[in-house]
Amino acid sequence: MKRTKQLLIGVLIACAFPVCSSAATIDLSTMGWVTYGDANSYALNIPSPTYPAGAEVMAGPGQIDIFTKLGLNPVGQLGNNTANMDDAFRTPTANNISGFRMGSANEPGGSASQGLWDRVGWWDATLLSLNSNLNLNKNSMVFFFANNEIGSNTGPDLAAWARVELTQISNGSLLGRFDLTNDPNHLGSIGYGPPPVGGGVPFGNPAVYTSNGAEPFVSDFINSGNDVCTDSSGNLTVCGSSSEANRYHENLGGDRAAYALVLPELDALILNLVRGNNNLDDYALHVNYRLGVGPEVTQLGDAFPTADNYATNGGDEKVFIGTQLAPSAPVPEPGTMMLLGMGMLGLAVYGKRRMNSK
Repeated sequence: MKRTKQLLIGVLIACAFPVCSSAATIDLSTMGWVTYGDANSYALNIPSPTYPAGAEVMAGPGQIDIFTKLGLNPVGQLGNNTANMDDAFRTPTANNISGFRMGSANEPGGSASQGLWDRVGWWDATLLSLNSNLNLNKNSMVFFFANNEIGSNTGPDLAAWARVELTQISNGSLLGRFDLTNDPNHLGSIGYGPPPVGGGVPFGNPAVYTSNGAEPFVSDFINSGNDVCTDSSGNLTVCGSSSEANRYHENLGGDRAAYALVLPELDALILNLVRGNNNLDDYALHVNYRLGVGPEVTQLGDAFPTADNYATNGGDEKVFIGTQLAPSAPVPEPGTMMLLGMGMLGLAVYGKRRMNSK
């Protein structure tokens, strides 16, 4: 199926000018999402009114240089060339690598901290450096993920988990901690698989989850790259069931993003700092993500398919940051029901539509 090119074309046109970073990368306003802990996840290949053939965010050689890079492997593309911002972590390139972890051994800045903004074993950047790339007064962050496991319906998927923290450098305080998690209650009772079988809440409210800062359990990991199905009304349904009308394979390869992840509470916190004329060099963003379940803590008999425990069978996974337009009105403080109200308003306006995300 011929896919829309308007997203990539728009980004490339914008980047012909010095204000490249001020142009929003994507419009998620008409797309459905599934909530995993603090994160709303959008499957980019699901049709929406804005992108009738699915949104296409390219991540091949050369194309990813217009983004802020967190993790990828092509030689020569790891640098962000921005002061007080980590280069990208190098993700695995070979098959059968036992998962991916950020740590001191693969820290792009070396095993010693580069400054008070830098936390060894995490991807870090000051808000000032991010603002220079993304224009955070106008835009909010979108984390893109390119899934590149074995591209067959029966091949293994990829397990993923992430945590993002925002700190104030001068006093060392933690302003916010946000998790991408499949099992918000850490009970080991949430299913592993595509929604609606696995965890995640369609059109959920991230404000109802609060991270406790603990290391993830096996059940916290999300099943990525699976097939997702909808019924004739666009509602999520079990693949292979009698109600299946549309099937979307979400392993799109390493040259394009499969998912867009948004942390609404983090975005609201950052926007309030930016629009409050705070010293952005005094705040730092820290990101930690893991691929493949590996030897994570288990609880209550957590069990995953063997192929997913460690699998990075394709390699060439990528994580990078783009943008969407930030709200023009004053931003409510994180944790208010306004965040849910905004989402339900969008749902009411656009009605039933093909939606899903992992």
